[in-house]
Amino acid sequence: MKNIFIITFLFIACAVKAQKVQEIASKNIDEAIPLFEQIADFKNTDNVKLIGIGDVGELVKETKKFNTAFSAYLITKKNYRNIVLRTDDWLLRPLNTYLTTDVPADDARTDSLIKSIFSGRHKFENREFSSFIKWIKAYNLAHPADVVNIFGVAPNTPIPPAYFLAIYVIPLDETNGLKLSEKWSNVAPSDSAAYADIKTWMVSVNKTRLSAVDQALLLRCGEDLVHNNFVLKIESPNQKFPAKAINDVSRYIAGQILKKLSKKTIHYGLNTEVVKANLETNFTADNAPYLSAGKFLSDALKENYYVFITDFAGTAKLPVADLSAQKMDVEQFTGSARAKALFGKKDYIDRKKDKDALKGYTPMLLPYIKGQFTNAIAEPDSYAADGLFLFSDLSEIDLNY
Repeated sequence: MKNIFIITFLFIACAVKAQKVQEIASKNIDEAIPLFEQIADFKNTDNVKLIGIGDVGELVKETKKFNTAFSAYLITKKNYRNIVLRTDDWLLRPLNTYLTTDVPADDARTDSLIKSIFSGRHKFENREFSSFIKWIKAYNLAHPADVVNIFGVAPNTPIPPAYFLAIYVIPLDETNGLKLSEKWSNVAPSDSAAYADIKTWMVSVNKTRLSAVDQALLLRCGEDLVHNNFVLKIESPNQKFPAKAINDVSRYIAGQILKKLSKKTIHYGLNTEVVKANLETNFTADNAPYLSAGKFLSDALKENYYVFITDFAGTAKLPVADLSAQKMDVEQFTGSARAKALFGKKDYIDRKKDKDALKGYTPMLLPYIKGQFTNAIAEPDSYAADGLFLFSDLSEIDLNY
């Protein structure tokens, strides 16, 4: 009887411990922060320049609550001060200005910015991410000398000529800016012709004497023109791209992230966006493998890039868009056998402490569009991630945010 009692006690203790990740996902950010050290001390992140935090799916609620809280933990306890997102920096700049200046916090303004910047992109346009942005604003107001910045690093959409005119040309050179505006008003140019005009203007204004502030603005203008070179023109849901084109985009994204590492930085994205592995997708011709930004970062930074991913062992009921039928269906997904086996032991797996447990582990990404996929290619003897947070069951975010 005594032995049965001990075994039962140990089973219950393990079960309670195995629910810590799920418990954190049920808390608000400030309640969740102190609970992370009940999982681990995360000392392996103390001197790491860049941390990747991966989400198992675009439309999953629990992982978003957890990952935003984990990001807040890294900000408060480990001094991370930059966050990079897989979105366009030029669209994100108004949000970062709001977050990093002393204007009062305004929840309605925050929600308005999120809905306008991330319209239709539910991995950011959701209550969980909005709560995180509001938390950052409060944190920055309390720490004005050491604020958290948020940047975009992905060339998703082209920057229009009118943006260059309003943000760069007229502020730096009003006379020629107004001439250029009049020229475009009289005869509407193609985008390529307009960009050529901006490049010509940059050459001329660069010959003048500029202040350090104006030089920095002109430099960013040039960087924004480069951004446009890497935007892939998507004309249909089933479009295929050469693997080289996607490799070039991944390399560009990695380069943008590396520029932010003067401060400790969080690379916040999906599992497949942050992992240290190559990827395969049906967006490439012949579904050819391509290099991920995470793999480029791992090759460049070695142990200075540390990746945490999320996965689940039970079931996930999530909406999936059927583009051909123009409808949303709820589908049920099941966790992998390996996730189930690991979850039976613990809900956080660490590459350095749990020997070989993550070797060859393939991070999952739950689809949100029927027929589309992006998968990590995990080599048997490699580590696509350094830490794994496991959930039991998953549910959907509120799409009506």
